Formats: sequence, structure tokens, C-alpha cells
Amino acid sequence: MLSFRPLPCLLLHLFLDLLGPEGSQTGSVPSAVKTLVWGPGLEADPVLPARFFFIQAVDSSGTNLTTSPGEKTFEVKMVSPTEQFVRIWIQVLDRQDGSFLVRYRMYATYRDLQIHILLKNKHVAQSPFILKGSIYHEGCDCPQPIGSVWEAHMHCPQSFPQIDRDLDFFASVDPDRNAQEIPERFGQKQSLCHYTVKDNKVYVQTFGEHVGFRIFMDAILLSLTRKVRLPDVEFYVNLGDWPLEKRKSSENLHPIFSWCGSNNTRDIVMPTYDLTESVLETMGRVSLDMMSVQANTGPPWSEKNATAFWRGRDSRQERLELVKLSRARPDMIDAAFTNFFFFKHDESLYGPLVKHVSFFDFFKVSVQFYDIYL
Repeated sequence: MLSFRPLPCLLLHLFLDLLGPEGSQTGSVPSAVKTLVWGPGLEADPVLPARFFFIQAVDSSGTNLTTSPGEKTFEVKMVSPTEQFVRIWIQVLDRQDGSFLVRYRMYATYRDLQIHILLKNKHVAQSPFILKGSIYHEGCDCPQPIGSVWEAHMHCPQSFPQIDRDLDFFASVDPDRNAQEIPERFGQKQSLCHYTVKDNKVYVQTFGEHVGFRIFMDAILLSLTRKVRLPDVEFYVNLGDWPLEKRKSSENLHPIFSWCGSNNTRDIVMPTYDLTESVLETMGRVSLDMMSVQANTGPPWSEKNATAFWRGRDSRQERLELVKLSRARPDMIDAAFTNFFFFKHDESLYGPLVKHVSFFDFFKVSVQFYDIYL
């Protein structure tokens, strides 16, 4: 069976060790010797759009700090032994809990890159860290020819239980049958793409009227082909906001990859386009940045707005009902549409359209609505 592990493995590195080591001390002074530094951004082999690592401030007694010692506490520099200047953008994000997320985006490939982490001009932990060999940037078309080697470089787990469960329904796949039957079932009323990866090149055929969202799937596949040589494979991707394969497991199922799923459908669920976009555009489009939020988590929990909050477009009937409920109980729910696309906009029922909300403003509230497909 073909493996689809590269996609979630690339995303996995966004969430490594987010909690960090345990500790309880507050108000202490960090020690350059005791402070801890770890993460994939200290290694040469894992190629990510933005590489990253963590710093956990530790005092001289060996106790972790659990409050911020100040956002300017640590200084991070990148040095190349062969270049006077390096084209690398560095950010040190204070997570307000004694730890820091350091991320950097490279705009060129370097060799034997050095990472200097300083606390009052003193090297921290094992600094300087030296990344030996070629350190590739996101745009480098430098695929690792062996998939298993790439998986080892990325520290991929042996399996992904959710993917294994989704694929269990498809012990064997007939590409010729799928190429005929899937477009016949879904190609007229739904929006989907037929992808083929051949010799590490990506080809696509679209079906349906609204296929603009293919750009997100195109982007992640092209990014992967720059990093690792993918096996020859073809598959279908659902571009809609709801799962498609509703047949029972005993019937003739069609394998379709989707950004959504449910207990009653058999779509193969993969990370949403918002998440893949945030990975590829880290240190680019801030509004979709899954790392920046760790330094912008809003007010303390006790000070967050307790009114349930939602913003979005009209892609499901349930969303219309939610907005109507909000208009009936504004003291409990703040739900509004930012755009109308599928249904007729009746302002008397759903109120006026509102402006988009900053990504970081969502963290000013304690209750948010999310779509769940049952």
C-alpha cells in the first residue's frame, strides 16, 4: 500500500514538545549554564518552511521559570563560516511561561551554519550549535531520494493511528475504476481534484465549478516534492467543506481525501488547508500563523470574554441557524457572517455582514464555536 505519511509528518513538527519540561519557580533569574535548548531547528536534516527550536529558562538551582523573564532575555544569531552576511529572518517568541519559541526562515542554502544563543553575552547551554553540511531553504528543489531516510530525518513516528484507521477500508485500490467512477459520482455537483504524482512531478485534473481551493493542495504537494522524492501515486481530493463518501463499509467505497470527515462517512481525513497554509507561510502571512499565537494568547483566562464567539461564511445550514440564535440571544452568543456565498443573504434574518476578525483577537474569548460534521 502506498504511504501518505509525508503530509502529516511535515505538520507534526509544529507541535513538538509544546509543553516543555515541568517546573514551578517564578521570579527567578535565568542561568546560561542551566537553561535548556532543544528542537528540530538545531539539526541540519529536517527541512521546514521555517525551522524552530525551544528555550526553557532555568535558574541556577535547576528550576524551570514559569513566568516570563522578559521578551529580550535571549539573543539568537546565525553565522555562516563562508558568508559575511546570511539571509535568515529570526524571531524569538516569548510564550509568557518561562519558555521561548525561536523560529527562523532561510532565503538561501548555507553550509555548516552556526546558531549562537546568548544570555547577557554568554553562550546558553551547548551554544554555539553547529549544523553540519548543507542547510536547505524552503525553495530549494533538493529532494531526498529515499523516503525512509527523509522520514528518519523528520523524526516521523512509525504510524499515524487516524490515517491507519481511515485507510483500513481500502485494502486494495483500482486506479482505473476510480478514474471512471469517482468523476461520475461526484464530478458534476461537487468540486474535487484528481492528482497524479509521476517521477516526482505533480499533475492535476479538476472536476466541478468551484475548484479554486486546489491551490492549497497544490502548494503542499509541491513543497513535499522539493523535500523528498514521492512514490508514483494518484488520488482524489475533495475541495468542499463536507465529506463525500457516505456509503457503508460493506458497499463499494471510493477513496477520497478530504479536509473533513465524520463517524458516518469514509473520507480519508487530512490536515485542513488552513493548517497546511499556515505551515508553508510561517513568518509570511501572520493572520494564518500557528506559531505566532503562542506569543499572543490574549488576556489571562479569568479576564477573557465569556460570550460564545463565531465568524465565518454561509457554507452550511447549521451556520445560518447559529447566527439566527445569536441575534435572539446576543447576551450569550456573538456569531456573524463575514461573507455570503451559498445562500441568499437576508439581512433581516442574519444581520449585516461584518469585517474579518484578526486571528489573535480570537484568543480574547473563552468560548468558540467550531463546525462538527456528524
